[in-house]
Formats: sequence, structure tokens, C-alpha cells
Amino acid sequence: MDLIETLLDLLLAPALWLSLGLGLIAGVLFHLWRRGGWRRFWRDLLAGMLGFVAGQLLGGWLGNERLLIGQTQFVPGLIGATLLLFSARLLPPGPPER
Repeated sequence: MDLIETLLDLLLAPALWLSLGLGLIAGVLFHLWRRGGWRRFWRDLLAGMLGFVAGQLLGGWLGNERLLIGQTQFVPGLIGATLLLFSARLLPPGPPER
């Protein structure tokens, strides 16, 4: 019973959804700025979300207390998303569409 409550608390945490939403926005804006085409669209979205969450986790681990939105580490998350988005652009776009 405690495990279910813990999982529900995690899934219903506003910081989680705000982090994923901000990462999604970062991925969309980066994709529109760099004009990647449809082959890179999903990669940019995923890289933006994963990078933001990674930056948020790192910012929390380092004890950052500046520019928080609730419990969301805005600046470290944005830095993480940016780094992962630029890193993902170094990868080839994938197989050509038919």
C-alpha cells in the first residue's frame, strides 16, 4: 500500500509535469529555430524533456536555491535541455523517409 501511495505522489507531483512541459517547450522552440524537419522533430522533443529533467535533478543535487518555480529548477533544467539538444544535433538524422 505504501508503494502505491509513493508512486501516486510521484506521478501527481506538479514539479514533474512542469519539468516535462518546460522541456517539451524547449524542444519545440529549438526544433523551430534549427529547422530540423520531421525526422529530427521527435528527437528534439525527447532531448528537450530528458535534458530538462537531468538538469533539474543535477540542480537539486547541487542544492540550487535560485530561480525556482515551485520545486522546479528552472535555470539548471534549461541549461540541461540546451546541452542535450545541441548534443543530439551531432547525431545523424536517421533513415530517410519513404
